[in-house]
Amino acid sequence: MAQCMARLTASTILAGPALVALALAFPATVAAQTTATPAAAPAEEEIIVTGLRAGLARSIDTKRNSDLIVDSISSEDLGKFPDTNVAESLQRITGVSVDRSGGEGQFITVRGFGPQFNTVLVNGRSIATENAGRAFSFDLLASELIAGADVFKSSNARLQDGGIGATINVKTARPFDYNGQKIIVSGQANYERLSDKFAGDGFALYSNTFGDDRIGVLASVSYQRRKALVNTIATNGYFRADLPLAGLTGVNFPQNYDQISDAQDRERIGINGTVQFRASDELLLTVDGLWNKFTVDSQGNSVGHFFSPGSATTATIDSNRTVTNFSQNADGHTDYINRTFNRPTKLLAFGANLKWTPTDLIEVAFDSSYSKATSNNGGNEIFAVIGFNNAVNFDNTGTGLPSLTAANGFTNTGVGRAHFATREGFDRSEENYENRIDATLKTDGGFVKALRFGGYFQDRTKKNTLVRTESNVGCAYCGYAIPVAPGLLQPFAPNNFFNGTAGNFPRQWLQFNAEDYFTFLESTAAANAQDAAVGRPVGTLAGFLAANNGYAAIVYPDSFTVKERVIGGYAQVDFGSEIAGLPISGNLGVRYTHTRVRSRGSQQQLLDLRVVPGDTTSYTGVFAPTAVPVEQTTTYNNFLPSLNVKVDFTDSFIGRFAASQTVTRPDLSLLAPRVSYTNLRPGNLQAAGGNPDLTPYKSTNFDLTGEWYYQPGGYLTVSGFYKRVDDFVGSSVAVENFPVANADNIFPGGQAPFNVQRPRNLGTIDVYGVEIGFQHNLTWLPAPFDGLGVTANATFVGSNNPTTATGTTLALEGLGNSQNAVLFYEKGPVQARIAYNHRDEFVQTLANGTGGRPIYFEDYGQLDISAAFAVTSYATLFVEGVNVTNAKTKTRGEFANQFLSIVDTGARYAVGARFNF
Repeated sequence: MAQCMARLTASTILAGPALVALALAFPATVAAQTTATPAAAPAEEEIIVTGLRAGLARSIDTKRNSDLIVDSISSEDLGKFPDTNVAESLQRITGVSVDRSGGEGQFITVRGFGPQFNTVLVNGRSIATENAGRAFSFDLLASELIAGADVFKSSNARLQDGGIGATINVKTARPFDYNGQKIIVSGQANYERLSDKFAGDGFALYSNTFGDDRIGVLASVSYQRRKALVNTIATNGYFRADLPLAGLTGVNFPQNYDQISDAQDRERIGINGTVQFRASDELLLTVDGLWNKFTVDSQGNSVGHFFSPGSATTATIDSNRTVTNFSQNADGHTDYINRTFNRPTKLLAFGANLKWTPTDLIEVAFDSSYSKATSNNGGNEIFAVIGFNNAVNFDNTGTGLPSLTAANGFTNTGVGRAHFATREGFDRSEENYENRIDATLKTDGGFVKALRFGGYFQDRTKKNTLVRTESNVGCAYCGYAIPVAPGLLQPFAPNNFFNGTAGNFPRQWLQFNAEDYFTFLESTAAANAQDAAVGRPVGTLAGFLAANNGYAAIVYPDSFTVKERVIGGYAQVDFGSEIAGLPISGNLGVRYTHTRVRSRGSQQQLLDLRVVPGDTTSYTGVFAPTAVPVEQTTTYNNFLPSLNVKVDFTDSFIGRFAASQTVTRPDLSLLAPRVSYTNLRPGNLQAAGGNPDLTPYKSTNFDLTGEWYYQPGGYLTVSGFYKRVDDFVGSSVAVENFPVANADNIFPGGQAPFNVQRPRNLGTIDVYGVEIGFQHNLTWLPAPFDGLGVTANATFVGSNNPTTATGTTLALEGLGNSQNAVLFYEKGPVQARIAYNHRDEFVQTLANGTGGRPIYFEDYGQLDISAAFAVTSYATLFVEGVNVTNAKTKTRGEFANQFLSIVDTGARYAVGARFNF
């Protein structure tokens, strides 16, 4: 779809033929301007543009006219937003990067600050999120429902607090923004290269005004569907271990090696409606609502190999003592796993805004809103395992992916034995109720232009409940003691599983139907066979499962509720004057907030760890049927001053300075007062817990920006920023001993040592960086090439706490450089765009749950293309491609040869038509 590439700041960092040509042309363009009359401000020119360039112009105007440091994206027209995903468009903005899920942008990072540091608003209101923390999933929003988005990189007193990285305001369309009736219908067919499947999208919008333009109504609906495939090869991590059979101690040993082929049906339905009523020239009422349902139905089939240090017979290590090659004897196991990665999410948001302007100098606005996000995935996640003893050889000494070979292969349907099966998942919900009142008193002149003040109230409740169904045998069959039913395992050949990628790993394996497996495990015959195999009285397991609802009743749900209430107010002075003949404007203000957090949960009670007969790779956890409830209340206050200054040095050159203090409250999930036991494997016991005593991150920020608007639609911007973040929350792993009954005499003194990962306020970090943005229209080229234009940008960031330091616990995850370049064309009925996004390597996680070492996300670049042809003034045909070079995401461990994962989502293409009346 040829869509407007709305405000995309730019730089000349990325090289390529188009940018080389631009670089050669640019001096001549500047020279021509310096010998003629200086370029006038776009607002003074009578230029009428439509389509892609119109969206760019709106975004530039937003940036230029704001007293804050802001970048924007804007839709070319109603229902015609850049890129197929809001997050994908936001990443074109300087300093913005995205994290993807299933090949779609989901979370955003701004200036190295991850999604939890960025406040997301919809029409100026806080929005609920279905995630365990504060991160907002942009893939919940159908892109056609969005009219634009502003990314505020500096703050003022009026702006909601919470965003150290940025505040992102996503805007939906309003009927009064358009003249009269508007009808839009579009549809497209999507093709996924990896899955080799088609699906379709549809969109419809109606907008109109009535009653002498005093009543406006807008309604739109969007339907999007993908038949996606996600192929993954992964190692959970490396941990310190001894290999007694190989005669090695203190080596970095891989936990496992998994291969996953995940078929996903991704369906997104969005509905948006707005009613506006202008009761008089002084009173405007706006009521709007948004409903979105995003469902990912997943079916993952994988083959996995958990490695045990005690089973490694031979091994080779490198200079950093990482095991690069080893053989594991038949005590090891090959597992066939049926698993799901479902996302049944919903978002509901509605609000009302009443604006009263009794005079040209007074404006009062009251806004009330409610939003709720849910992910009802309780009991919806399947993790079922059938395995068998298999001697394997792991080799990561080559240049391709790690190789894995096995003595008994991977496709023998008669070797499978029962092991593990659970059906669980989290029900998550967040409700957010918000009220605010804003008043503005403007002046007739003088230095003070306006006084602004207001009040704010927010009540946010996050609930997280782990639900296990009755059909949940858990580890009742752990140990591979009995064979599974004949015919349960079937051959499986995954589509396009890293075809053409070097590496001697399984390209085919076995799969099974999870429901059939559960039926087998719940049968009396299987339970009695398990009893006989492990030497228990026959009937013991069947009676146990019946009495405990299939293992579900005795395992305490890992659940919590966090309620956060924020009350605050602000006062701000807008000013403007001339100093030495230079127009100066800006604002000075302070914001006060009082926060009260109430955390409730329960502490899981571990009673013992028992040996699993025939399985040296895991213990069985024995938990108490009940847990101790825990509740804690915390309060704190924040005073947040801010200053923004804008200087118009010339009609085309603007300078800005901003200073502020901002806060980001800890993720609500981090405040939960509970501990969960995440790994019960010998030598690598792991647990994770929350910390209700966490206080907010507090950042002192400085920004300095120069903006040169040297031609209509063209600019060069350079920005520098510095942030000092106090009370930084870091996740550190420490050994904590938990008392156990020690019935099998495993732990001396009855103390089981767990590596426990907890968040803590650890200290202060400094983050600094430079942003460069550039946009240029090649209107001087001969026709038809005069329709060409280019935008590019680059962000360079650094910190006094580098994430490359070994053992670092106090550093900013996600900190890394990024670059973008877009070559666009618009002339007559033709539009086209080639967009490239690149993100340098960064630390994704400082302390991996396996081994406590960092996870590095390697360099990633993606190329997207689109083109459109206007058949008539009402009808347009379009094509587009996403990730057309089939780039794959990769992660590694502390050292370059510690392979962690490679994920392939493939390229996808679309063709469609759009009708605009």
